[in-house]
Amino acid sequence: MILPAVLVRRGKYSIADPLFVEERRPVLVARRARRGAEAGDLVLVDVHETRRSLRGEVVRVIGTSEDPRNVYEALFASIETSPRFPRRVEEEAEKVAGRGFSERRKDLRALPTVTIDGEDAMDFDDAISVERTSDGYRVWVHIADVTHYVDPEGALDREAARRGNSVYLPGRVAPMLPARLSADVCSLVPGAERAAVSVEMDVDHSGAVRESRIYRSRIASDARLTYEGVDAFLRGEGRIEQPRLVTEAYELSRRLKTRAAVRGKLELESREPEYELDDDGVPVSARMRESSPARELIEELMILANEQVAVEITGRPGGVFRVHERPDTEALEELGRRLEAIGLADEPSPENLSVIAQKAKSGAVGYLILRSLPRAYYSPSNVGHFGLALENYTHFTSPIRRYADILVHRALFGCGRSGEDLWEIAEHISEREFRSMICERTADEYTLMWLMRDRVGETFEGVVVSTTSFGLFVELESGATGLVHVSKLPGWWELDESGVVLSNDEIGASYRVGDRVLVELLDVFPLYQRAELRVVKRL
Repeated sequence: MILPAVLVRRGKYSIADPLFVEERRPVLVARRARRGAEAGDLVLVDVHETRRSLRGEVVRVIGTSEDPRNVYEALFASIETSPRFPRRVEEEAEKVAGRGFSERRKDLRALPTVTIDGEDAMDFDDAISVERTSDGYRVWVHIADVTHYVDPEGALDREAARRGNSVYLPGRVAPMLPARLSADVCSLVPGAERAAVSVEMDVDHSGAVRESRIYRSRIASDARLTYEGVDAFLRGEGRIEQPRLVTEAYELSRRLKTRAAVRGKLELESREPEYELDDDGVPVSARMRESSPARELIEELMILANEQVAVEITGRPGGVFRVHERPDTEALEELGRRLEAIGLADEPSPENLSVIAQKAKSGAVGYLILRSLPRAYYSPSNVGHFGLALENYTHFTSPIRRYADILVHRALFGCGRSGEDLWEIAEHISEREFRSMICERTADEYTLMWLMRDRVGETFEGVVVSTTSFGLFVELESGATGLVHVSKLPGWWELDESGVVLSNDEIGASYRVGDRVLVELLDVFPLYQRAELRVVKRL
């Protein structure tokens, strides 16, 4: 078993302290097995159990634990991925990159087309074209035709299936496909002719699709737009290329968003960190990114295309669906008890969760709702998508970074997998997605705390997002989450049956999920994603 760890000295012994794993039993490393690693270095250790203790041998020295780039490398290793690829995979990528396009592709190079992504986007899976018609809109969602280059069962395909998806850490990516494809011939960069799969849709004024067509195409993006630039344009504060296209796409996205709300799409507030990096790729600051009109524009058009493709692959061999089951009765009853404990009287049902979240206007309540829901996953069996309130949904729009989308593309054109093999790969990529999500969240927690390492003693506003028998977890304005241990609170505190209120009956005080507090940062240990806090006062 290979584990990432930090090497520490304990007396005359070297100990590898495992990182990013649930069980952190120390591993004894003999001097001759250190491979030159020093205390404080991040290493990969081959671990085996001997007489009820763990012993290990360093198989790779990553570097000092003081450098975030080394921490990200260790995180990649913790889920068995890497920015690098085996030589045979790189060689195959180089070989297939020169493939020409069939004349049978529909030529859409003259159609006004743009990509809209974040400023730090590393690959460009999707582009859009939109024009207003007499009875609504005509929409094209163009997706990189990765299957034109990735042959079933080839070295590229096997490695992409093993990885399952790309993994994005601050300033770094472990891509699902080598850069020759992901950042070059598959990426829909402006001015370059690209192979695509286009979903062409006729949409009425209400946002309903009257007719759709799916085909292989040849496109050339006219502009690489950013969310930030489009948002400024929509506020009337700037200019962009293809303004008419963007205006009409925005109009349509508002109609689609209204339609989604009517059908019961679950809307929960979400915040994700964005980082500023120095010239060496080291984070120097972070800010929390929230939803915006430009992001919602792309989200709604991608959902629309994914829904149409899900309908198209139904009954065809090889397709997988993105499914999200309804929350069960027990989970909703537990959520109801927790909401009541923090002062929300609404009895939750599958139909009113979004309404509860909107009324509460609290990210902490959103967390409670999210924890009551089952996890979305991939399956050859279509059971619908509860969160989106759709009967048919799949992932088709990101084949550069998700293997599920490659499966769907193949199913569309009659070369999909079938039988038990498909169920196995669907289960595998669902598990890979989950592990990657944990990896990315861990990187965020580490990075946000690393950026606070010189701010011990300062105070921060925060929100109680979780309560336990041993204290309060508080999400700070910076995005990091720290612990107020019960030992830092006066007297004896107990967790109520709901699990969301920590109380001290002797002094008549309590803290509930959603409470706003001012806290002092007492200490921070970024490598272990641990920050110690003290409550200064309620807000």
